[in-house]
Amino acid sequence: MLFRKLRSILTILFLICSTHIFAISLSDSSRISLLTCSPGDELYSCFGHSGIRVTDYRQGFDVVFNYGTFDFGAPNFYLNFLKGHMIYMIGVDNYQDFYHQYIEEKRSIYEQEMHLNEEDRAKVFDFLVNNARPENRDYRYDFLFDNCATRISDVFEKNLTGVKFDYSSFTDKKSFRTLINDYSENQPWEQFGMGLLIGLPVDRTATPKEETFLPDYLSKAFAHATISGRPLCGPRETILDITTPPAQTLDKKITPNIVFGVLLIIILLVTAFQSQKGKHFYFLDCFLFFLAGILGSLFLILGGFTEHTTTQWNLNLLWALPTHLVMAFFAPFVKNKPWVRNYFLFTAILAVIMIVGWKLLPQKFLLTNILIATIFAVRAFSIYRVGKKSA
Repeated sequence: MLFRKLRSILTILFLICSTHIFAISLSDSSRISLLTCSPGDELYSCFGHSGIRVTDYRQGFDVVFNYGTFDFGAPNFYLNFLKGHMIYMIGVDNYQDFYHQYIEEKRSIYEQEMHLNEEDRAKVFDFLVNNARPENRDYRYDFLFDNCATRISDVFEKNLTGVKFDYSSFTDKKSFRTLINDYSENQPWEQFGMGLLIGLPVDRTATPKEETFLPDYLSKAFAHATISGRPLCGPRETILDITTPPAQTLDKKITPNIVFGVLLIIILLVTAFQSQKGKHFYFLDCFLFFLAGILGSLFLILGGFTEHTTTQWNLNLLWALPTHLVMAFFAPFVKNKPWVRNYFLFTAILAVIMIVGWKLLPQKFLLTNILIATIFAVRAFSIYRVGKKSA
């Protein structure tokens, strides 16, 4: 592992430094291809990956350029992540290291060789090498509109004359949310987490070109692209075939639907018991509404005070009002006050609107979100009823 990492670093230094010492000219035996990697088991990899492979055995190198590199050790990394100001960079890997990494991750690799003449190959390669220099390599990452896949189509469109992408075969007409859910269905908890955080902007239908933020769709776009009227690339070839089914770990068996479904049943039983005994367990509401208030504050901050483009107008605020953070502590002490009763009645109504309008609201929700909204509707209405009886 250490040897492979050292070899990658030396490869990068060789390529970048060579632009200063002497301009590398690709030989007539060079080739450039698009690599598409299958989705992995982790959240960061569940959408797949794309890279540009440049091979020239006569010059003695075989490297992969990819725009999916970031540095956890960068100054203020986590603060910038929260603010939506993620800095990614183009990375350069020795192909053998790249290949072995995907063997370890048990992910397939597919390749489409470009039908480029020597001049066009040189243009693409020179651009990539220059782009990988320290002063040029960073870019502002956007998950949907500027990522490791979208940057690759830009490389060819902006540097070569006559490149055209034909999207006529893209007939899905899916929203960004649906596309995201399609690729995260094997990671139910990660899918649930993303579903909580992303808002209305991801519910609009993606244009065919916008669908290429996903590597598989980018590969499809290249398969139908032309350069000066002829095919831009050859057929997609499998260079690493791994068909191992996703591991059924505990977190994939005990899904959010199961957890919150069971929790809803418990809440309904507790609420029925309270009603029968004439009691109310405010400690339970303090805990639930305090958590909802924290989440609501997070939704509000991400949607209104950061540079994230996907977290605005999050309708999960219908059950996670930021004001719950305060009302969670007020409810047990001023439960008889009309404004408190009305607050929780209003809270219950908002949650019911989300439940009833599950399929009608512009933002689409997972079943888990509806189970959670039902929990809060039940408890909010219970607080309202108790307050009204004791008024």
